[in-house]
Amino acid sequence: MPAHVIYARKSTESDDRQILSIDSQIQELQLLALRRGLSIDEVIKEAHSAKAPGRPVFGTLMRRVAKGEIAGIFCWKMDRLARNHFDTGQVLQALADGTLPRIITPEREYTADGNDRFLGNFELGIATKFIDDLRANVKRGNRARFQQGWPNYRPPIGYLEHRDGAVTTVRTDAGRFPITRKMWNHVLSERMNPMAVTRWAEKAGLRTRKTAKRGGKPLTFQYVYRMFQNPFYMGLIRLKNGSTTWAPTFSPDGRSK
Repeated sequence: MPAHVIYARKSTESDDRQILSIDSQIQELQLLALRRGLSIDEVIKEAHSAKAPGRPVFGTLMRRVAKGEIAGIFCWKMDRLARNHFDTGQVLQALADGTLPRIITPEREYTADGNDRFLGNFELGIATKFIDDLRANVKRGNRARFQQGWPNYRPPIGYLEHRDGAVTTVRTDAGRFPITRKMWNHVLSERMNPMAVTRWAEKAGLRTRKTAKRGGKPLTFQYVYRMFQNPFYMGLIRLKNGSTTWAPTFSPDGRSK
């Protein structure tokens, strides 16, 4: 027998931060089903961005829809189901074909009816347009930073991003830059090879940047070898597309000149 399911999704990206948590979405949707006199057969959770196709849980759900196993989907808003053109097409086509009888949100119910699908298409279109605009703004900001001589990626060890209001620049890392500089001196003077420099850096206390999930560990030989190949240390910023620009020079206190 086809099932009524709750699909609750939330990602950690900025465009989802104002959305209710997954547990809160589930609680609200269970109350909605109760008011409608419908029983929820399954709760489906997914912590994955919908800005691009490829969500595994959503993909499994849509395959079940195609087999006629789903009687209806409860979701907090339509953009929980799709925020890209491919997934939007899957959802709307399933409604049009009748393989997905209905989608229920706190605001309204969407069915195969043309007016329902028009409104659903409008809401999903707004969600996709938001992602498109966000992507364009990020690319424009990255181009502006690149043109000003700043990398649009996290700088290598020895340097740190510095945010001053809306402006992000790069400064030397007071704790790691002196050791990193000595590593280069050892190699350029041919006093040490990269393997010896790696051992020296570990004894000197150099560790990778500590983040919430990783870091704080000694540098590996592979890490050090890649470091000596990084053109950033000669002041050259190179993007994946091959574009290059010269970075601003740094004064001893780490401020750009």
